[in-house]
Amino acid sequence: MDVGPDRSSLQAMKKDNKESIREYSQRWCETAAQVNPHLLEKEMINLFVNTFKAPYFEYLVESSAQYFSDLVAIAERIEQAIHLGRIADSTEKKSFTWERKETEVHNIEGDYKGRRKSYQNKDI
Repeated sequence: MDVGPDRSSLQAMKKDNKESIREYSQRWCETAAQVNPHLLEKEMINLFVNTFKAPYFEYLVESSAQYFSDLVAIAERIEQAIHLGRIADSTEKKSFTWERKETEVHNIEGDYKGRRKSYQNKDI
């Protein structure tokens, strides 16, 4: 008995790093077409958006796409902006180097404004 994909398996799908949005959306749609009962357009959009991670997810969830094809076009624009460096891809591992800035430390001697001065009573 061959069990076809269901809604949870669609939501578990992930875009491969070397896969374009167009390739991924096509693979996702082919799998979605096998789900019974068939998905409504709105349900397809919600399930597809939930398969993405940052920065795609943030932009796609804010979109008001009513059709799956519009959502794919938005995702392709996000992909292009990432390649152009206009959107930072948080999925790439970035090496973080800590630069220690040398700062001068000034030792201020004398009265500190918050400290009470001790006055000696002088004989009057």
